[in-house]
Amino acid sequence: MGNSPLLCRGKRTAWVARIAMLSGFQTIPRIFCRSIMSTSFSKIYQAYKASVLLGWNMDGNWAPPLVYLLIALLAPASGVLILVFMYLVILGDAHQTGFISFVMAGSGVFIFVRLILQGCGWAVVEDREHYRVLRYIYIAPVPFPVQLFGRATSKIGIATVGAALTIIAGFLFLGTPVRTGGIDWLMLLGGFAVGLAGCLALGWILAGVMLLVDRLGWVMVEGVAGMLFLLSGAVIPLSILPGYLADIGELLPITYWAELWRHALYGSSATLSLPDLGIATLWSRLALTTVVSLIVAIIWQRAADRIARRWGRIEVETFY
Repeated sequence: MGNSPLLCRGKRTAWVARIAMLSGFQTIPRIFCRSIMSTSFSKIYQAYKASVLLGWNMDGNWAPPLVYLLIALLAPASGVLILVFMYLVILGDAHQTGFISFVMAGSGVFIFVRLILQGCGWAVVEDREHYRVLRYIYIAPVPFPVQLFGRATSKIGIATVGAALTIIAGFLFLGTPVRTGGIDWLMLLGGFAVGLAGCLALGWILAGVMLLVDRLGWVMVEGVAGMLFLLSGAVIPLSILPGYLADIGELLPITYWAELWRHALYGSSATLSLPDLGIATLWSRLALTTVVSLIVAIIWQRAADRIARRWGRIEVETFY
């Protein structure tokens, strides 16, 4: 009786006891009930680490790390080069390094955006539809966002290498000038840290949407990434876009992240998406939009979780 599931008190653990009984277990240790009620930092870290390794191996199909990294970098690197050479052909002047710098910095930032959205969005669809383990992840004594961010972290590693190679290639082969006085590393790394938090918030919002859609959700991931590619001013200055699209772009943290990178890497020699805004204004807007994105992500994730549970979307399978 001391280990009876019925003695696992509290609303947060009563459902665990019922699952144990329905699964054939006659007893469940009381200490297990207490561990669910207060997940320790060590357990969160272990779950996060396992999720990172799992995401890396799943994306690479358990290939050797170096082989997977080289293959994973082909798509973003090829996309940036195609874009740059397309602009060179259209402009007809390879000496317009200001606009090339604009494109290189925006493309470097967008590598993070695209891969993080894929990591967060595809994690839900793959675990629920293909591997059919989302229901088990949900009942694990670790918050679901921890495992979600773990899956996105492997993408961040690839994006970091891809962005670095993109910017270095611009310096070496395309003649993009370095900022007078050298690269502003504080602005570069600070913008990276705050912008990455905002980008993860966008991925978290997308993951909440993925809980409510069917197997075709992966199409939505690519569609959202393409939309943000336009609205963030990654390759087209916001001043060129129609007013209502530019207004939407100014609500995104990645817009100010990319602009700070242009200032940090190239200085005044780069074409700017928001030339009327000073450095201090860019920092304040980046911080504000990141905080707002995080708040919206938390509220939306909780709402999406309740709706998904009510509609039975956690364990639904819509693959053929």
